[in-house]
Parts: sequence; C-alpha cells; structure tokens
Amino acid sequence: MGYQPLEKIFHKDPTPERFSENKRLAEKRREAESTFRTGIVTEAGELFLAVPRELSLLNEKILRIERLVSQKMRQLPPIALGALIRGLVIDEVVSTNELEGVRSTRKQINDLLEEVGREGDELGPRQVKRFKGLANLYLGLSEPNPRIPESPEDIREIYDRVMSGEKLGRNKPDGDLFRGGPVEVIGIGGRVIHENTLTEPQIIGAIQQMIDLAGSEDIPETHSAIMAHYVFEYIHPFYDGNGRTGRYLLALYLSSPLSTLTVLSLSRMIAADRTAYYASFKLAESKLNHGELTFFVMSMLETIRAAQDDLIGELDAKRAQLETADECLGALEEERGLGRHEAGMLFMLAQHGLFAAFPSVALAEVAGYLGLHKQQTRKYARRLEEAGLIEATNTRPVRFMLTSAARKALGIEWEDGGAS
Repeated sequence: MGYQPLEKIFHKDPTPERFSENKRLAEKRREAESTFRTGIVTEAGELFLAVPRELSLLNEKILRIERLVSQKMRQLPPIALGALIRGLVIDEVVSTNELEGVRSTRKQINDLLEEVGREGDELGPRQVKRFKGLANLYLGLSEPNPRIPESPEDIREIYDRVMSGEKLGRNKPDGDLFRGGPVEVIGIGGRVIHENTLTEPQIIGAIQQMIDLAGSEDIPETHSAIMAHYVFEYIHPFYDGNGRTGRYLLALYLSSPLSTLTVLSLSRMIAADRTAYYASFKLAESKLNHGELTFFVMSMLETIRAAQDDLIGELDAKRAQLETADECLGALEEERGLGRHEAGMLFMLAQHGLFAAFPSVALAEVAGYLGLHKQQTRKYARRLEEAGLIEATNTRPVRFMLTSAARKALGIEWEDGGAS
C-alpha cells in the first residue's frame, strides 16, 4: 500500500475515532527520529518532512542520474552547450510566465538575451525591459556559484529584477519590502484557493525562516530547496509575481545539488503538468495533513525526474546528429574544396541549429568563434553562400544559418524556423 497522506487515511477510516487517530498519526510522523522539522508554523500545523523509503529511493535515483546528465553536459562542445543553455533559459522564462497567465514568446526572450532593443524593433523598449531581468537571472544560474539570498532585502531585490518593466499599479508592494495588506490567490472560475493575512513584520520573519530553511546544513539540499519553495508560496509576500519569483528561487536553491541543465528545465516540466503542481500545494495545505510536506517534496522530485528523462533523451538525440555532422563534414570539405575557416563556420552553424532555440547566428558571433575580424569572416561566408551551404536570414545585424542542402549533406535536420 505504501506511504499515504494522512488525509487519505482519514477518509478511508469509517470509525468515530478517525479524528483522534488522524492527530495521533500526525504526531507520530512529526516526532519520528528520521523526520525533519522546520519550526515554521502554518494554519495546518508545524511544517515537517517525514522520510519514508519511497522518498529516500526517489532522491537517491535523482542524484545518481544527475551524474549522467552532468557527464553528457561536459561532453558537448562549448558552442553546443552555450546554445543549449540559452535555449533552456528561453523556454524556462516563457513557461514560468505562462503559468501566471503572462504571455511572452521565445523570440522575445531570445532577443532580450542578445540585447536586441533597437529603435523600431517590434518588441519596443518597454517590452524589452519587461522580461530582461528575469531572463538574466535564469541565465546567471549557468555561472559558477550564483549568489544565494541571505536576507529579506535580498529577496526583495530578486523580486524587483523578476518584475522589472511590469506595470504593477495597485499590485506594487506597499510595505517597506513586501505587501502591507492581505492577499488572495484566485484559481480557475474565480474561486479563492489561498488566503494570507500575515502583516509585513510577520512576512519578514517568515521569509527569514524560509532563507534559513533553504540554507540548512541539517537537511538534504534537494529537500530543503523544495520545502523552502512551499514556504515562499505559502507566505505569498507580494501582491503579484509570487509564482515567477518562487520558481526562480527554487531553481536557484537547486542549482547546488543539481546540474544547470536540470534546474533550467523545471518550469517547463511544471507547466507540462500544472495540475499535479497545484494539487501538491492543496494537499500540503490540508489541515488533515497537519503540515506534512512529504508528498509536496515527492511530487516536486518526480518533476525533477521527468526533467532528467527529457534532457537525456534530447541530449542523446542531438549529440548523435552532431557526431553525424562531424563525420560528414570531412567528405563535404573534400567535395566542395572548403577551407579550414569555412568548415569551422559550417560546424558552428550545425551546433547552433541543433541545440539553440533559433538556428541563425550573428556574423559577429561567428567571427568570434573563428578568431577572425568580421570583414574576413564575411568573405568566407560569401563563399559558402555562393556554394548554397549557408543563407543570410537577417541584414541588421547580419545573421546566417545552414541551408536545407547543407543540412542534408551533413545528415542533420530540424524543423523550419529552428528548434522552436
């Protein structure tokens, strides 16, 4: 039968003693030597994490597979890895926005990361600014040792970056750091699914407890990161933007025990099964579960496992195509009489086309890869254009991608418009 929620056991018990039995079982789980207690008290009770065998096995499996993900990540050429990370950041921002009903496109985020905000650009200056802070925060997770918040002030600073450019209006924080009034979370059909009436001093205290929980050395990092995510969303310290801020913090806290590729896939996987995500919050808030977060943590760990499986499948498929392209490039060089720089340009465009969100690459980026001036690079690009192997996709700035003929010759393919 396995480990079950207290709420489920309660509803299966037809006896008059089910209320007292529910409290007894909750106390037994909370007081067990293997249980992690937080000291954080909610309406349902003190938040705690029991550690049944199912949780231990799932966490061990995740950490074992992480070694495989990291190994595959290290095997990628730098251009392919950079393009993959950039593509994951784009998907992550779009997905976390989508979960909040905020529309953004992959092209918008891609342009932001490339700092495209010229006058007359279709995004316009305000929209460019709007998602740039959030995109750069996620991109920063690929850097060594991202900065971990140590105070409520740090959380507010992260929030300001997440929400930069948003027209908050009445939803702007009206306290010193956080909201000054109560907040309601409205679900489908206009139904209130969560209320929080904490005052700002209480919010500040609870946020510090969350920070301490996330940084605890006495709890496994995957567990404490996920528990802290629940605490942040329960506190709901802002009127708007809690979901986006909370999911970024989850990725940030998980960036220590997990690989960059995995943490940059979480919002995408949550969006793919948002029903399970929201149901896990509802289960954790049930008063019949008395503050137990075991099933919330297990649900999030299952999301991480799904992200790992998705990543491994994607990495294996694309790496196989890249190896094929590398093998075919030699024959293409000989057949077309290509030089070293021309072959290098083709291999770069192949990597970018397979792993990036969009297949075209700016001339300046190609020049940097080849170690040439842009004028020299343009000369080699012109030869490849004349050979029908690359084509210009933009003029300001100049961008190139492989033609369908080149992709066929290299034994690779992707959907028209790139990996979108």
